Amino acid sequence: MNRNEPVAVARCAAYDPGKIYGELARLAPAIGLTREAIAGKRVVVKPNLLLAFPPERAATTHPAVTEAVLRLLLSFEPASLLIAESPGGIYNERSLAHVYSVTGMKAVSEATGVPLNTDVSYGRFSLTDGVTAKNIDVITPVAEAEVLVNVCKMKTHALAVMTGASKNLFGVVPGINKFEMHARFKMPADFFSMVAELDEALERKLTLFHISDGIVGMEGDGPSGGTPKAAGVLLMSRNPFNLDLVAAEIMGLSGRVRLLQIAADRGDCPASVSEVPLIGPTPAELGVTPFTLPDAAKGRKFDRIPPFLQPHPVVDRKICRGCGRCAESCPQKTIAMKGKFARIDPSRCIRCYCCQELCPFQAIRIRKNLIYKLVE
Repeated sequence: MNRNEPVAVARCAAYDPGKIYGELARLAPAIGLTREAIAGKRVVVKPNLLLAFPPERAATTHPAVTEAVLRLLLSFEPASLLIAESPGGIYNERSLAHVYSVTGMKAVSEATGVPLNTDVSYGRFSLTDGVTAKNIDVITPVAEAEVLVNVCKMKTHALAVMTGASKNLFGVVPGINKFEMHARFKMPADFFSMVAELDEALERKLTLFHISDGIVGMEGDGPSGGTPKAAGVLLMSRNPFNLDLVAAEIMGLSGRVRLLQIAADRGDCPASVSEVPLIGPTPAELGVTPFTLPDAAKGRKFDRIPPFLQPHPVVDRKICRGCGRCAESCPQKTIAMKGKFARIDPSRCIRCYCCQELCPFQAIRIRKNLIYKLVE
């Protein structure tokens, strides 16, 4: 992965497809997103479609951004173009159809003529140079593509502090297999190393382009339960880690994102955002106020605090509707349905926060020990 790839930055204050298209078309040549890179190729666009949330929740890639990306790619005459994603939870045609409809992707597909993926098969993807992992399951449309355009959302994240281009690529892992990966890589450092290795393997096999929807991002208890936060920005790059370094600086989170520290140690990106070539306004010139951190990510680093003192998820019974989604999504099976409510066994919790991420009702809260609060 080329650590010297530039990041193109554009101000964009509203979800106007025409305005977004104009900015993307203006910046695309600077990162090599040209007709020569796309014409005659099998191209897949992968938005962030975490759950079936409407666009105003700011938990998923906005359909206006996806539509502008598709129209730009169509102008380059690919051999095929497809929208594909593996949301959290069960990966089947019915679930996909629901997510596509609620997130606005069905309407985008109808407006552009670009089909939505309904193939829920997947295959084993080899990480030839992997140290943490040697193989990972990847959804078929991505495994068979020649070009992958990764359209992420600028959000905070309970486990990863922030989620952007590099973390969004973990979405190529099918459905509940993501939970298995959390169970397999319980320690955050191991999990993030696996994500870095997956990104590297995808970059070796495919031509990758990364676009971040930061027009309205999410702060607080992201990636699904936070608050919309206007940042008024679009980012583009060939290197997902470089893009995320710039995004982290815009969000006021530089130096806090473990995945980027691991990527820098692996030589995938610079250690500092100051070393990333920029095209367009600097983060300081954008003037975005810092994003509020998730409760789970506040305070000192987890590896300095004994597990029994670390923040852990709890169920808010005033909000819980007993749907069982958290129990289904728990890699360690530490959540059980007791009567009408879910209960979490904190002694077995690995603090991946999949339960909080995938709760459709935001009924999972983070409880912090008094000692932890004192050292924040």
